[in-house]
Amino acid sequence: MTKVENFVKREIVVNAPMEKVWEALTKEEHLNKWYTKEAKLDFRVGGKGYMDHGWGATSEGTFTEIVPMRRFVLQGNDGDFTTITNVEVVDEGVKVSITYSASYLEEMDAASKENMLFGTGQFLENLKSVYETGLDNRKNLWQAWIGIVHTTHHESIGTEILQVNDGSAAANAGLQPGDIVIGLDNVPVLGYESFERFLNSKAINEPVSLQVLRGAEELELRSNVEPYPVSY
Repeated sequence: MTKVENFVKREIVVNAPMEKVWEALTKEEHLNKWYTKEAKLDFRVGGKGYMDHGWGATSEGTFTEIVPMRRFVLQGNDGDFTTITNVEVVDEGVKVSITYSASYLEEMDAASKENMLFGTGQFLENLKSVYETGLDNRKNLWQAWIGIVHTTHHESIGTEILQVNDGSAAANAGLQPGDIVIGLDNVPVLGYESFERFLNSKAINEPVSLQVLRGAEELELRSNVEPYPVSY
């Protein structure tokens, strides 16, 4: 993950031929295999692109640059948010990088930025899975939560709670804004992504033990795992 001024980037290497990876990124029927619930693309400079990602998220815009087998750029309808996709042949296969650029990214709060990059990473991992093993993992993504907004703590291992939703499992467990979660079931939490991955591995209604720093005090709190509030 790279963060520089007004853009952020996520990348992965897929062990597949360039032609297949390019199709996976640019053709409706192939996008639907690993990424979108529905894609509508007029893939040409000046053409429109619409993608329903599932979980209530959509994106759309205009293709402003296409270099076959190298890169393409989708300019969002708001005129600011831009998605730049690059592909490059490397020893292990094809490196795919997705860069988001917008003036407001500098001011975006850390939790929102981490959530966006984590989501992109999840889909890129699914691209790798589908084209290397044939396994589509989307049914296993974003199933569980406890009702918090959090971000990687900037000074220590863990993730800091910024918001606890009223009536959520986290609220019932006694979690508070400012708490730093350093472990789940005594497995160390290294940051935002570490927390999300571990939590999503738990079954719905299964209890999870949270090791928490609250000021100078270390606490252990127990929370039930709830269904993610937005279905696929």
